[in-house]
Amino acid sequence: MAIRGLRHRLLRHAWVLLIALLLPVIAPRLPVGASLTSAAPSAQVLNAVIEGAPADQTAPAGPALTVMAPASATIDSLAASYDRNPASIVWANGYGPGVEPQAGSPVLLPPGPGALVLVQSGESPSQFAAGLGIDPTVLLAYNVLQEDAPLAGGSYLQVPLADAPQGSLNPAAFIPTAVAGIPEVPPSHGGDSFPYGECTYYVATRRAITWSGNAGEWWPNARWSRPEGEVPVAGAVVVFEGVGYSFDGHVGFVDSVNPDGSFAISEMNYDGWGVIDQRTIQANDPRIVGFIY
Repeated sequence: MAIRGLRHRLLRHAWVLLIALLLPVIAPRLPVGASLTSAAPSAQVLNAVIEGAPADQTAPAGPALTVMAPASATIDSLAASYDRNPASIVWANGYGPGVEPQAGSPVLLPPGPGALVLVQSGESPSQFAAGLGIDPTVLLAYNVLQEDAPLAGGSYLQVPLADAPQGSLNPAAFIPTAVAGIPEVPPSHGGDSFPYGECTYYVATRRAITWSGNAGEWWPNARWSRPEGEVPVAGAVVVFEGVGYSFDGHVGFVDSVNPDGSFAISEMNYDGWGVIDQRTIQANDPRIVGFIY
């Protein structure tokens, strides 16, 4: 589809949002739901990275809707009332941690579950859609877009789960950062349950670690309580093994991810016992075991 056609639909979508602000909407009585953090399913049953054919092929509940949020509405209550997916609502509207819809504000409700797909640097929505072989108008059902302009590298757009390619991210496992379209692992309170000076100690101060063991044991030990995958995301724990690391392996905290796929980490006991340093890791580093989300 031509870019001009997509721009027309993007403008039409913007008018829908404007009308939603100006016209009263009679919404059904909504139950008061939980906060944003409760929208994600249990980590034990959550696949953070989509591998192969998506398991959830549930048919969409209906067309995308833009509604005005009633007083006391939450993401969960809107999802329950309209039979929609909470995580797809979060990502469609770019709600950050703990953010709920403001009364009277327009909320985009996607038709069904979504998946987050990486955008290439400088890629426009129409080019992104063409690369996936989907109708560009589908993006308007899963994302609030204002124009067909180049997007930031390293950001993600939401697509229907059924159209998600391998390696896409499950939006239920992540939250949007302050930078639109870039995911991160939900923050958690860390502690000091590991020996001081070790890499495990430092990471445990940045994230709530609910398992035990040396760094090399974290990958198998964590899978029972946290989702894991091969995609770097800010806030994740990266696990290393191999040349340059101790026999017990090594872990670090992912601070940010660059458009080229490399990522910045903070760590302890790489430059010396008890020493905290920062490094940039290349995406193809063969010593990466994986990421704990």
